[in-house]
Amino acid sequence: MNLTIPGISFLTASIPLNFNTDGYTTRFEPSNSRRVDADHILVLPHIQAQQNRMAEVSAISLFDTIPIPDGMPLPEIYDGTQDLRGAQVLILMLNGWGDMILIQPAIRALYRIAASAGAPPRITLGCNWIRNFPYPGAASVERVIPNILTLAQLCSFDVMVNLLPINHQRTATRSMCDLCLEILRLDPEDEHIDPPSMQPDSLRVSKIRPVFERIRRTTGKKLLYVNWRSRFPHKNASAALFARVADRLGDTHQALVLKDEAAAEIMAGEIDALGAPIMNLSHLIHDYHDTVAALSLVDAFISVDTGIVHAAGAMGVPGVALFGPFPPETHVAVYPSIVPVRANFRGKKCHGPCLETHRGCAEAGYAPHRVSPCFEAIDAADVIAAFRTATGRSAGEPEIMRRGNERRLAMLP
Repeated sequence: MNLTIPGISFLTASIPLNFNTDGYTTRFEPSNSRRVDADHILVLPHIQAQQNRMAEVSAISLFDTIPIPDGMPLPEIYDGTQDLRGAQVLILMLNGWGDMILIQPAIRALYRIAASAGAPPRITLGCNWIRNFPYPGAASVERVIPNILTLAQLCSFDVMVNLLPINHQRTATRSMCDLCLEILRLDPEDEHIDPPSMQPDSLRVSKIRPVFERIRRTTGKKLLYVNWRSRFPHKNASAALFARVADRLGDTHQALVLKDEAAAEIMAGEIDALGAPIMNLSHLIHDYHDTVAALSLVDAFISVDTGIVHAAGAMGVPGVALFGPFPPETHVAVYPSIVPVRANFRGKKCHGPCLETHRGCAEAGYAPHRVSPCFEAIDAADVIAAFRTATGRSAGEPEIMRRGNERRLAMLP
């Protein structure tokens, strides 16, 4: 019997290997015998094997298909027909941090539907976020493990749900959650499908809160979280655009930058060069859980399309999300507190949204460090108008926003 799983590579090696998944190390030891058993075969996303150029290492062998001995137990590949009551379920995925928040309702719905029929399934997520998993303690998720595991570990599960194909199925009309729901054979209109939700870590909130309260007292202003950098240059906006926005909102809002160390260093230089009225508090941020805690304490945010947007939306924080390569309809339509601004860029080679992330921008020749020109099509006035709408919604608090704000306030200590 041969085993093939879409999006999966199987790996053997004659040397020890260490894989770092968000601070968690998976160590792989080669077999001491000629026989390679299930403990010495790794299962990993094909994209990761490509990105790490593993095929170029002579001591590593990669396979799309491997033979399985007769009688060896294998998890059933989920197709919507399996009874998940009480089952050990592995959901294998490779997603951005924001995508993990966006697809949360699909995972939660799978759990609830199975649990409503009897014993709840025991769901393990095999993903690329371990230390920074965005919703720790969720009732629907029993364990979080790296998405690199041995074949023996894979075979310890009753059912495997393969969400890896969604990385190749991005569309301009369907969200990442929609694609997951399709794989899970769930109806998007089902009553079990709730919007994403998050809770900040209360200890981290308590450490950051005094700093924010002091700034409010000394400036007499509300706090505005701003972010113009993503993990991908193609989704970055110019610091100058955000400096103009921060300046025009400066009478009522103090703009803050709170980013990880590498991005914060670049952004601090940009703030200084522009003389922007933006306060850099990135020394408070050590991981994404600090980011979520800080975001829960601000009055509003403005950010490019990145995980910050999804965290804000999941907590009901009002604000504006700027979109270039991707359409807002597939990313933030589920977040009532967020008003999107679409770049509507049209160039000689590209017009957005292009749905491209990793390769970069066609208009910039796919140069790895060239910022996309998408956001040049957005004017500060467009951003401020959207901001007034977002914060006006919050002030008016229609019912759906009121519930979101109550949820956010209930999370805070």
